[in-house]
Amino acid sequence: MLRKFSVQNYKNFQNKITLDFTKTRDYRYNESCVKDGLLNKVLIMGRNASGKTNLGYALFDIVYTLTEKLRQEHQTDKISFINGLSNSPEASFCYEFQNGEDIIEYEYHKTEPFIITYESLKMNDKTVFRFDYHTGSRDVDGLADFNAGNLDFGSVDGSLSILKYIARSTPQSKRSPMHFIMDFVSRMLYFRCTYDGNKFIGFFESSEFMNEFIMNNNLVHNFEEFLRNTGGIDVKLDVESNSFQRVLVQRLKYKTIPFEFNKSSGTHSLELYYYWSKKFDNVSFLFIDEFDAYYHYELAEKIIRHTIDSVNIQTVFTSHNTGLVDNSIMRPDCYLLLTNGKLKSLVDLTSRELREAHNLEKMLHNGEFNE
Repeated sequence: MLRKFSVQNYKNFQNKITLDFTKTRDYRYNESCVKDGLLNKVLIMGRNASGKTNLGYALFDIVYTLTEKLRQEHQTDKISFINGLSNSPEASFCYEFQNGEDIIEYEYHKTEPFIITYESLKMNDKTVFRFDYHTGSRDVDGLADFNAGNLDFGSVDGSLSILKYIARSTPQSKRSPMHFIMDFVSRMLYFRCTYDGNKFIGFFESSEFMNEFIMNNNLVHNFEEFLRNTGGIDVKLDVESNSFQRVLVQRLKYKTIPFEFNKSSGTHSLELYYYWSKKFDNVSFLFIDEFDAYYHYELAEKIIRHTIDSVNIQTVFTSHNTGLVDNSIMRPDCYLLLTNGKLKSLVDLTSRELREAHNLEKMLHNGEFNE
């Protein structure tokens, strides 16, 4: 699991900002929001342009740094990569993972999306490797413990991650920090619930059409049930074939209409969630951006409850919906506010002891959590 993530001097984050999953409190309700002592479900709230999406992009920078999985063009835009208010030429990214009893820390700095200037890896506070391309200094003594002590790093420059190079060049055991990170990162998933197609980062190297996935896996009736039971949307779906392709259609009284042309934006978002939910068993970390952008407030609550109850993976949601800030859904330590480049939980934004009976949304509207 991910323990902490920090980023600095990236896009709109001039100062260091940290997403800290270790900051749990001793609440005796909604305990499924915590796993192995770490926050397992988190909801990030913030005004427009506060940086919720950019935080997701920053967190998933590691995906295209280490893997060939799908990325978004906004992540790799050179012009906006470094914060425009800073005179520092580098952005820094630091990830702290928990693998059983091992704590793994991976850090790198970049001057642009594909140029690394510094990279280090530690396990349980012991350096595995460290490369500084500014000074030319390096520390590779720790690699001898992981079958990589004899690697030649003479031709390696900042265009290729050292960690990626080691993982590609040597066999690594499951306890190896390189193996753990590569496996974890290759299964990270970000998707965005807006009506612009299936926008995602990670997990796959290319995209596939949701309707085709549903048809090819005989999930049409299962999808029908999901729409009806979760969204209250009663549609009759079927598959029709012509000389060119199979088409998912909505069957009406007098005719059929291609589902792609007839679904609402809310139904599209539900299909997006349904599609990815069929992959969740293989996902290591999930970030759903603006997950309820087109949902009625009751449906937004149903989706977040469904994810908490049935999805065991560490999940971050972003939303503008203050109605979700409710102790009946999550807990105060799981609600984070992103304001002015700072990310803090409700617990850390008030001197009051927050209890289960408190109306968190009302307190939020009344300014209780304003710094």
